Amino acid sequence: TDKLENWKNLQPKTVELMQFFSENIGKYPYDQYSVIQGGDGGMEYAMCTLILGQGDFDGLFGVTSHELAHTWFQFLLATNELTNYWMDEGFAQYYGKLGESKLNGKSFKKDTKQTYDVYSYYANSGTEQPMTTQADRFHLNRSSSISAYYKGFVFLNQLAYVIGQENQEKTIKAYFDQWAFKHPNGNDFIRVAEKVSGLELDWYLNDWTRTTNTIDYGVKTVEDNSITLERIGLMPMPIDLKVTYTDGSTEDFYIPLQMMRGEKPTTATTIKDWAWAYPTYTFTTSKTVKSVTIDPEEMMADIDRENNEN
Repeated sequence: TDKLENWKNLQPKTVELMQFFSENIGKYPYDQYSVIQGGDGGMEYAMCTLILGQGDFDGLFGVTSHELAHTWFQFLLATNELTNYWMDEGFAQYYGKLGESKLNGKSFKKDTKQTYDVYSYYANSGTEQPMTTQADRFHLNRSSSISAYYKGFVFLNQLAYVIGQENQEKTIKAYFDQWAFKHPNGNDFIRVAEKVSGLELDWYLNDWTRTTNTIDYGVKTVEDNSITLERIGLMPMPIDLKVTYTDGSTEDFYIPLQMMRGEKPTTATTIKDWAWAYPTYTFTTSKTVKSVTIDPEEMMADIDRENNEN
C-alpha cells in the first residue's frame, strides 16, 4: 500500500511541476501528459514518462521532476540527442532539481555543489572529452554521463553567474519561445542569451562545450591595499570578488571579462576589465586588505578552490 500511496500523492505534485515548468520555461502546449508505472527506472517519451517507482516518495518525485522537465528539452525543443545531449539531459537535470527544491523543499544549493564536485572530479580525471563528442563516441560511459548530465547542468547554472540570474531566467523563456519544435543547437541557445543580456558569449559556449579547458583562478598576492589575481586555467571568466578590510568592513568587486564587451547587472564595485590573454591582474583598494575571496557564492566551476582565498 505504501507504493500505491506514493503514486496517489504524486498526482497533485505532478500538476504543480507542470505549472512550475510552464511558468519558468514555456507553456506546455497539450491537454494531456501521462506518468505511467513501468519500464526500468525512468524514461522520457513524447507526452509521457515510464517510471518504475519502487522507492520512497522523495525518490519517485525526484525522478518525475527530471523526466517531466525532459518534455521541454527532449520533446518540445526537439534537441538532437546524438550531438546536443547536454542541452537535453543537462537542462532537464537543472530544471528537475530546481523543481524539486521549489516544490519539495530540497536544497538546490546542495544539489548544485554536488554537481560541481562531480564535474571537478571529471575535469581532473584525465578522461574528459569535449561535449562536441557524439554520444556514442565516448571512450567511457562515465565520461558520456558526466558530460551530458553534470557539465550540461553547470553550463546553465554558471550562465547565471556570467550574465546575471534574471537574464539567465529570461534567456530560457526566450529560447523556448523562439526555438520550440526547431531542433536548436548550442549556437542557437547562446545567441538568445546574447540578445537577452547584450553581452558577447561565444567564448563561453566555445570553451565549455568544444574544448576541455578548465576554469582556475587564484589569489596570487595581497600586500597592504594591492591585490594581484592570476588566471591558471585556460578558460576565461568574469570575476566576482569579496574583499575584507583590516577594519572589519567588506567590499564586493566585479571584474568584467573584456571579451564580453559589457557587464552583468551587479551591486558590486565594477573595476577595469581583465583581458583573457593576461595571466595576472592587479588593482588597489581604498583601505588595507585583510583577506580576499574569489567567487564567494561558488557559482563558477573553478576546479581548484584551494587558491580562491587569501
